[in-house]
Amino acid sequence: MADYQLVSSFTTVQVLSPTLTDTVEYTTIRTNGSQVIASMAVSESDFTGGTATVLLNDFAQAIDIVMGRPEIIAGVGTQTIDPTGLLSDNVVFTVQYVSANTPPSGVTAEAVVPVGILSTAETIGGQTSMAQVDAILNAVYDSLKSAAGD
Repeated sequence: MADYQLVSSFTTVQVLSPTLTDTVEYTTIRTNGSQVIASMAVSESDFTGGTATVLLNDFAQAIDIVMGRPEIIAGVGTQTIDPTGLLSDNVVFTVQYVSANTPPSGVTAEAVVPVGILSTAETIGGQTSMAQVDAILNAVYDSLKSAAGD
């Protein structure tokens, strides 16, 4: 059983660089666990060949793992423009820090996590991609803690 529901998908051309494009199926899913809605481009051959299910399942599992952290209170898929001017898919997680030095509801900040590293299976540069995700989330949490004077 999949860990997500496919909300929508459509075929499009993804621009990877000024000279490189790829035909992809742009998919939007809702995770079964945390109900986060996020989008991910999957190669057209993976989508039509049926292997996209594995990629999307891994993506959903990674999102739900992050949402299981006590300091993460929300998550949503978004797009930003990267430094080269191209669209970049991300999941924005809301990180919360609560202490005696904060209001009772705590303080929050957003952690922007690129979709490309939201995977429980990939290893990038000798480090699991989830370790990279943890580093982004921990940096935001540590910043909130520091700002609170703790």
